[in-house]
Amino acid sequence: MNILIVSHEYPPIGGGGANACLYLAKNYAMLGNKVTVLTACFKELPQEEGIDSVRIVRVKALRKKEDKSTFLEMLSFLCSAWVKVGQIAKQEKVDVCQIFFGIPSGPIGMYLKKRYSIPYVIRFGGGDIPGAQKRFSLIYKFLTPAIRAIWGNADALVANSTVLKQKALQFENRYPIGIISNGVDSDFFTGGKLKENPKIVDSGKSDGEINVLFVSRLIQGKGLQHIIPEMKRINAVCGKKVLLTIVGDGPYREELERITSESGTEPYVAFEGKKNKKELYDYYSRADLFILPSESEGMPNVVLEAMAMGLPILMTPCGGSKELIADNGRIEPIERFVDALIEMCGDERTRICMGRQSELLARTKFSWQEKAKEYIAVFERSRR
Repeated sequence: MNILIVSHEYPPIGGGGANACLYLAKNYAMLGNKVTVLTACFKELPQEEGIDSVRIVRVKALRKKEDKSTFLEMLSFLCSAWVKVGQIAKQEKVDVCQIFFGIPSGPIGMYLKKRYSIPYVIRFGGGDIPGAQKRFSLIYKFLTPAIRAIWGNADALVANSTVLKQKALQFENRYPIGIISNGVDSDFFTGGKLKENPKIVDSGKSDGEINVLFVSRLIQGKGLQHIIPEMKRINAVCGKKVLLTIVGDGPYREELERITSESGTEPYVAFEGKKNKKELYDYYSRADLFILPSESEGMPNVVLEAMAMGLPILMTPCGGSKELIADNGRIEPIERFVDALIEMCGDERTRICMGRQSELLARTKFSWQEKAKEYIAVFERSRR
């Protein structure tokens, strides 16, 4: 099958959605399909290259930042991609098009279907669903008729979590929406906890320090402003040092550092900045517990990575929580989050057992190859 993926974000630019695009493209190719990715150019990146048997075509866009794009920048990508996509469709004899993010790339799918009879499948990313995020709320009100047309003409709509599907149905409930969760690179992120004896309680730290890890972009909606001021109390109740390690960067970092300073919790909070994949592995390896107190998520890749590394998870009831958390962690509202964190820090045996369940779930249910197979089944149905 000749698969065209259209996404305004593809590594090294973008976040979780871009990484999902990369892993799916790679695994489509590994399964014997011919794959082309049409994405945005950024700085000195080549206009075209082949990586992992995937052809990557980049078109001009006004993108200025690696991890964030404005609506104008997304619109510039749409215009450039529109000019290029017809040539790709003819060259590659495309069988199906996968649209990552209905906005901005959805119109490309509609064009391919009307001009070349190529079916298209939309994979929702979260921010492309009106009402899911506040960022483009006014623009999406203006675009509502166009978004409904894009969804209505699609051959399939796929969300990556139950919560994201529900948000999509709140906007438009006339079309069926499937669910295919994100996957994880469990060959790279592997904790080895399944080989450990769960009866052995050993944190690996002679001083008994508990390392609580957070990994994500630093924006207000990630909820750290509710956790940082409580770190002094958490340490006092637990009776041992509990360190919150924050990996990531973003526009809210300065405010979080101010909160840390004013609450007097500097000894218990470490801001580490943004890290690459190999560095992330080291942080996961040293952690005892992973937290994500977000207000909203699609399907958080960082939780899947933490699971693959054998970490117990504490997260809020946001997108992905129902799919990701069973016996491997806890789902708690932000009002109960700190108390739950104290309880988990105080029960090492349970944390170890949860960590083993995390790794087992990641390996059996969330490999990227399995997710690629699920999407290919959707593509095959869309071609009938």
